[in-house]
Amino acid sequence: MKTKKISSLLLLSIMMASITSCNDEFLTENPSTFVTPNALLVDKKGAETYLIGAYDAVQKIVSSGGNGVDGWAIHWGTIGTDEVVVPPWGGDRKLIYLQQLTPTNSTVRSIWEDLYVALNKVNSVVDRIGAMTADQIDIEDRDNFVAQAKFLRSTINFALVSTWENVPLIKNEVTSLDNLEVPQAAPEDVYAFIIEDLKAAAAILPAEQGGGRVTKGAAQALLGKVYLQMTGFPLNQTDKFALASAILKDVMDSGVYNLLASYPDVFSLDNEQSVEMVYSIGMDGPGKNEGGLLSTFYGPNGNVNNGGGWGTCFINQNFEASYDRDDIRLLNNVAKHNANDWSPEDGMNNPDAWTVNKNNWRGWKWHASQDGAYPNDTPFDNPYIRYADVLLMYAEALNGQGLLTQEVIDMTVNKLRARARMNPAAVPDMVLGTKEENATALLDERRKELCLEGWRRNDLIRFGKYKQAISGITQGGPNAGDPGTEYQDFEIRWPIPNSEIQINPSLDQNPDY
Repeated sequence: MKTKKISSLLLLSIMMASITSCNDEFLTENPSTFVTPNALLVDKKGAETYLIGAYDAVQKIVSSGGNGVDGWAIHWGTIGTDEVVVPPWGGDRKLIYLQQLTPTNSTVRSIWEDLYVALNKVNSVVDRIGAMTADQIDIEDRDNFVAQAKFLRSTINFALVSTWENVPLIKNEVTSLDNLEVPQAAPEDVYAFIIEDLKAAAAILPAEQGGGRVTKGAAQALLGKVYLQMTGFPLNQTDKFALASAILKDVMDSGVYNLLASYPDVFSLDNEQSVEMVYSIGMDGPGKNEGGLLSTFYGPNGNVNNGGGWGTCFINQNFEASYDRDDIRLLNNVAKHNANDWSPEDGMNNPDAWTVNKNNWRGWKWHASQDGAYPNDTPFDNPYIRYADVLLMYAEALNGQGLLTQEVIDMTVNKLRARARMNPAAVPDMVLGTKEENATALLDERRKELCLEGWRRNDLIRFGKYKQAISGITQGGPNAGDPGTEYQDFEIRWPIPNSEIQINPSLDQNPDY
């Protein structure tokens, strides 16, 4: 059963949803019937089942779960950037791409609502499991479960503050319709709470690759990402570069994570929880109401039942042109074939298959096979933080302090380029330059390595390049137009949905919307 939705930020989140099925790599339970929290939270098994609900809730970061299409990472992190373009029939996605959002946009409202529903579910897990006593659960197990939930809560709060900047900070489960007029917190306060949660989680969780569970490395890596985001707009706290480099170095020195030898293998269904995955948001499908969108929303032309995609976006041609022609990431990430005519292997490796007009190239990273395609209900886990991201963030953090060296570049950026290189002359190594030159190279590398994973907009904002990137999109063909002439500085954040302001008058609209 799912929480019944009511059109309000807080009304949406007053009740903890009943436990639902979840991509379950670490548990055998797959509960689907209603159980009240009081009846469930009497022992470790019940607490662990309740914790599954928090993992299920965090699927809202990448999609709405159960065949949903309104995920935060797709819309905020990719469609509103320079990785893709959107056609005229793209609906709300077109408006996000063109920077034409208004406070009545239904997708913006839906994402806001979904994130706050998810937040209340996770707050319930933190509060209720945290209140369990020693006669109900071993205290070490209890604290471990709460630490996992605090990480999950941080992913939601990070999405909220990144996107809207001025958001209500809700630290506990909301169980009553009383006192629902919650004002916005300063972004510094939201970030402070995220940091508090992640430090608490990192202090308790084990240092291991969790196979779907949150671990110490995941909490540390996200903390490093949060510190880095604080160095850019709107806080511009450059002292956080040093904190980021220190915590990211701990992840690198842990010995838990490493790069896979093959870039395409990272996104194989067989490697969802490899040593490169610091944390990946679990999905499961088809037909389990837990499927995601990877390989279908981002996928080649053609019928989804033959492994093709259906997403209303096409690849940004300038992005495609930024790759070296013999960079394996180009072949893996950009589809130029029709899935009805070619297998994924041919689509990636056989030039004869590249027959699709460039205006119809699609993003492609997770390759569904023709014989086992998933129509909008894919089992691919969504990478949240990969070890490749940790390496790039570490180099960025040192560069921000003026401490980047060629040795560090070789152990971070150039390790990724070496993996991407299909022949000795391809993908030249990065060479240390000025601080500004290094930043440009690092931002470019992040797009090539992490495209379609939902971080591009945060990256552009942090590096101070969002307006430049959006204004520079010029692409013909069947797209909705170029957003450059539409973009205004205030659109760096999204509008607060009008429906929420009407119900909660303590909310103030973001400036100029």
